[in-house]
Amino acid sequence: MKKITMLSLGVLAVMSCSSDDSTDEQVSIVGTWKEAKTVIYSGSNNAILDTEMPDDCDKKNTYEFASSGVLTSNIFYTKSDGTCGVDGTFTENYSYDPSTKKITVDGDITDVLALTQSELQIVADENDENGDGINDKMVMYFYR
Repeated sequence: MKKITMLSLGVLAVMSCSSDDSTDEQVSIVGTWKEAKTVIYSGSNNAILDTEMPDDCDKKNTYEFASSGVLTSNIFYTKSDGTCGVDGTFTENYSYDPSTKKITVDGDITDVLALTQSELQIVADENDENGDGINDKMVMYFYR
């Protein structure tokens, strides 16, 4: 459930188009995305503080951005016996503005750091993870 909240708050900071693309064609966020990893970057020097790879249950999570502006998240969790359980299917409204590289999910706005045909990066959370008084960035990486 924590990842869903971060996803909603981070609004699945969808990867934005690369500025060095040789065409003006925009990459669409529409489609189904899966979690690749979560990385926490230091707010003071951008050093990697932590990297978390999805466990077997997290690998089953899907995030489907429909062209109608609806995000459907299918979320799983690890039960105490080690098997995967279904946390639920969650539906939220979203919008993505490629010019500002911001995604809004149910009113929560977050930055999209990168969006390509195969990868999406969003800022899922910002807080002081290492205790230095400067907010660090939690970036979620997705693939399709």
